[in-house]
Amino acid sequence: MPGADLVCRGSLTVRLPRDAIRLLAENLCDQVNEIYAPASPIPTNVPVLPDLPEEGRGHEALPELWSLVVAGSSRLASPLMMGHMDTAPHPVAALSDAVVSALNNNLLFRELSPIASQIEEALLALFIERLALGEDWAGTFASGGSLANLTALFAACGGFTEPGGRDRVRVYVTDSIHASVKKSAAVLGMTPSQVIIVASDETGRMRPEALDASLNDNRDFRNIVVGVLGSTIHGAVDPLDELGTMARKHGAWFHVDAIYGGALAFSSRNRQVLKGIDRADSIALGPQKWMYVPRLSAVVLIKGRDIFDQSLGVDLPYSATGEAHRGKWGLQGSRRADAVTLWLTLQTLGLKNIGETVDNAIALTKTLHGLLRVDEVLQPTHAPDLNLLCFKPRGHLGDEAMTKIHRELTGAGGPWVSLSRWRGELLFRSVLLSPETGTAQLQALQDSLSSLISEGRQP
Repeated sequence: MPGADLVCRGSLTVRLPRDAIRLLAENLCDQVNEIYAPASPIPTNVPVLPDLPEEGRGHEALPELWSLVVAGSSRLASPLMMGHMDTAPHPVAALSDAVVSALNNNLLFRELSPIASQIEEALLALFIERLALGEDWAGTFASGGSLANLTALFAACGGFTEPGGRDRVRVYVTDSIHASVKKSAAVLGMTPSQVIIVASDETGRMRPEALDASLNDNRDFRNIVVGVLGSTIHGAVDPLDELGTMARKHGAWFHVDAIYGGALAFSSRNRQVLKGIDRADSIALGPQKWMYVPRLSAVVLIKGRDIFDQSLGVDLPYSATGEAHRGKWGLQGSRRADAVTLWLTLQTLGLKNIGETVDNAIALTKTLHGLLRVDEVLQPTHAPDLNLLCFKPRGHLGDEAMTKIHRELTGAGGPWVSLSRWRGELLFRSVLLSPETGTAQLQALQDSLSSLISEGRQP
């Protein structure tokens, strides 16, 4: 038969000489040490990218290319990075993630992820236990918080079993809701008018009495209430217990976006914040945010194994092994084994250490709040629920002045916070995530901003 002796031969190889791997690993250790060393949070000069070559430069070029990427990247691990809800993964997690990437096991089928499937199931059981949700809950991992919220809202709308009637759905949120919830509503075929903004307090916490009135006005619809455990601007926590009571009273589905604050499942000093989460019908968690693992790692939990299976389950006839494939549930098919990185991290660091790190960050944020209350130049705009705190200069500064000060803060290469807009006003926003951040960095931030504000006010 013509061509029968042909084989697929390419120029790629998946194996490198052992000595080459050893040298690359040594250099990689140096790069990782550099990533976790104290440094300016935001690079002041981003390197120019070289052109992509037709002929590869070989693995020998990797150290130079790694250095280029590190030099042009934000340093989330820096104790001076105090501006976003993006954690630097613990070195244990980063190294473990390299193993997960090399194995590239696929959670679609159990035969493609034998131990990863067990690990995912063990972690889901852990979260259900730590949140005191009950044995009837089920869940799945998802690639990121946006997809986790979308998956939960999809189930709340009826999932695969009830594809129609989306025009009868109403979603209740506040103006502090994460953008992914509004995106999810649009993806699910809802118009903006179907997303109802419920009145909230000064930091965006939903007012239960306002929710009660809104649900009463829309009793004939399929209603979904979304509570938040850690909003993006203030880290605010909705009164989950009261919202859950209102949702149950009106027969509404209660979803809790705990992508950020779900890490309090391991807290020993702040567990009261979780009160009412057990009233939820679905919960989205985000280990990538405050459990010190790389993105994208998120979890969807749903009350009622039958509801979970019916609303999110699909057949996978192309692997008819009779196994309970993890890819059966959710919106994704192929899925990375992110649970393995989290499991290895928790095994290494311990649940208690994660909880103490979360609690210490909240305590440090309260310290910052106390410092700013008596500061002559800066003032906090709210009392913190978690580890986020917004603040602003005493006395009015317009948008142009605030933007200029923030630009100068970034260029200084020292302590850094983000600039956020809340209800028309620009605010400085701090997020204290790095375990290396302490009172010395808080003082340095105060001094730097006070100096820049004073200079900006000079005629």
